[in-house]
Amino acid sequence: MADSWVNSAEGIGADLHLELAGSGGRRAALIDALREAVRGGRLAPGTGLPPYRSLAADLGVARNTVADAYAELVAEGWLTARQGSGTRVAARAEPLDAHARVPVKAPARARGPRHDLRQGTPDASSFPRAAWLASYRRALQQAPNEAFGPGDPAGRIELRRALTEYLARVRGVRTEPGRIVVCSGFAHALRLLFPAVLRGPLAVESYGLGFHRELLAAASVRTVPLSLDEDGARVGELGRERGVLLTPAHQFPTGGPLHPERRAAVIDWARARGGVIVEDDYDGEFRYDRKPVGAVQGLDPE
Repeated sequence: MADSWVNSAEGIGADLHLELAGSGGRRAALIDALREAVRGGRLAPGTGLPPYRSLAADLGVARNTVADAYAELVAEGWLTARQGSGTRVAARAEPLDAHARVPVKAPARARGPRHDLRQGTPDASSFPRAAWLASYRRALQQAPNEAFGPGDPAGRIELRRALTEYLARVRGVRTEPGRIVVCSGFAHALRLLFPAVLRGPLAVESYGLGFHRELLAAASVRTVPLSLDEDGARVGELGRERGVLLTPAHQFPTGGPLHPERRAAVIDWARARGGVIVEDDYDGEFRYDRKPVGAVQGLDPE
């Protein structure tokens, strides 16, 4: 006998998977499964268990079977039962099994610096939770039923339409929904370009984002470095490469934008060579000394 049960009913507070296995009958199997859940830490001290009737219905067993199992575990000290508060996991300092797979207390995290100025670590405390939650609820209420099933691999058309308008307004990008693919980040987008578009050699900025180099190396793409100065990447060094990877809005780590003349020059190079420009719009929305510069894509969407 081997049955499984996943409970999300009242009392547990989270899904609990029980394996009812063995040849001793349902009662013995349920006792063993609950005992193992407590021993392993999946049922924490004080956790309330479902009422007899609810659990019996989920398992497809008699109510007396659940009542007997609970009673035996109470007698053994695994559970407690009080009038009005139901059946709960007995209070323990730690799981009985010293080799429990799930620790009762998570290890304390090391205290970080008071001011963390490393790149890639935004101030998460300023995330607009209230506004996000309100928008999330509104979207859930208004979404059509098909939005919760398998969708277009390129992303929901409503999102791509919104991005088309936003990118045109904020970044000067000229595109249409059918030419947008929603990714989980630039690293995901870069991977999608291998090997169909980026087969190398690929020109890259001499000092750039580390994950760019790691992804290119993992894909065995041969790279050619472009030197940098106060005007950004020296695109005049481009030759017979198949493409170029740039951060023209905010070069990392220098922070400067690509000079207008060099933007025009890299477009001319791509037209003449039939090359591909891959633009990482890194921090494109953030400027502190002037208005944000538009994306290079707007100069020649093709």
